[in-house]
Amino acid sequence: MKKTLLAGVALALPLSFAACSSAGLTPSEQAVAEANVEMSETVQKEVAELNKLTSIYIDAAALYKQAADIPDDTKSLKPALLELAKEKNMQRDLLQDRVLEMGGKPAEHGEALGTVHRGFTSLRTIIDNDTEVAMEEVLRGERYILDELNKAMPNTVTPETKQLLASLRTDAEAEISRLEQIDETI
Repeated sequence: MKKTLLAGVALALPLSFAACSSAGLTPSEQAVAEANVEMSETVQKEVAELNKLTSIYIDAAALYKQAADIPDDTKSLKPALLELAKEKNMQRDLLQDRVLEMGGKPAEHGEALGTVHRGFTSLRTIIDNDTEVAMEEVLRGERYILDELNKAMPNTVTPETKQLLASLRTDAEAEISRLEQIDETI
């Protein structure tokens, strides 16, 4: 069993390095990714949780950028949504960095559900007021992120990950509050 596992790792390792290098890793991040670290089952589960969150953040950034192009009558909404998309990308980077620190391979793609959500948003704008749809979908996205962070918290064991998720949760709560205030003015 161990020989089969090592053979699989030996075959997959060059492919995973190629994928990491296309992600624009710094030399130190590349060294961490290349380190041959055997992860415990607990760490593997934590990495899986972080990668699930990473995929959600990838989708959120794409949704918020798409939503920024939707509003038709609220000029101040577009910059706010673009800034939120930028923040989600920075937070995604933090999650990916944490996965690398733990010896894992960070997720680089969103979830299929995120693609469906963005398509649904586009369809809704045909029928409804564009600005309201954009705000509703962005708020739904932030609430989903908050729910997923709350679900992930009990599944993490390392203090660094707990601290990262707590910080992301605080950010999501603040964004929801800020977006609800903007939504009231629309």
